[in-house]
Amino acid sequence: MPRQGCGYVRDPRLVPLSAALAAAARDLVLAESCAGCSAPRGQGSLCSRCRRGLLPDPRPVRPLVEPAGFPRTVAAAPYTGVVRRLLVAHKEQARLSLARPLGLLLAAAVAAGLADPHSQVVLVPVPSQRGTTRRRGHDPVQRMARHAARCLGAGASVDPVLRHRRRVDDQSGLTAQQRLANLTDALEATRPIGVATGAVVVLVDDICSSGSTLAAAAAALGEYGVVPAQLVGAVVASPPLRVCA
Repeated sequence: MPRQGCGYVRDPRLVPLSAALAAAARDLVLAESCAGCSAPRGQGSLCSRCRRGLLPDPRPVRPLVEPAGFPRTVAAAPYTGVVRRLLVAHKEQARLSLARPLGLLLAAAVAAGLADPHSQVVLVPVPSQRGTTRRRGHDPVQRMARHAARCLGAGASVDPVLRHRRRVDDQSGLTAQQRLANLTDALEATRPIGVATGAVVVLVDDICSSGSTLAAAAAALGEYGVVPAQLVGAVVASPPLRVCA
């Protein structure tokens, strides 16, 4: 499980200052109600009922049609109910304070995917396209990854080494095969990852559905020598997939 003492740090390098300030202002206005159910929120951005609905239940998952190169992946929760609503609110409504509870779920998925709980880990966020990041005013996956690393402790770090090398289409509405074609060779690593001997590289994302995004990210890291044996995936949530025992 994630370690205690998790905090929240906004990294101004993630987005232009004007976009970051606008996103923060929206978060303050919207935070009068719970992000999970719109009820009066009490403390933080969530009401007590929705906070209770965020207990992690990490499980290894695989897509029903598994793309080549898909890494062994753990999801912290099903993509339903309050978890689904919070992911959408954080990503599309700039509810920035939700990075803390969602980062905690992501940390639980990372911890559950480690064969050795004392391993050093490097979290590599799956990137958003630049235009999407500008529109949203923040990079949701990178924000959650940074908080997850703080929860995991001194042995964890974040290295946003991936980027899009070409434009990709919106994945919603695409079949699994179309998603795979859409993302093939779409990501690249900008440089090698500096990892200590025995460290684990963890690809992190918000959700896993077809698995094509994580497979494409794994292929991009493979070009710089990251082998499957040192690579795992961790996501906040996934829809019903094949659950590994």
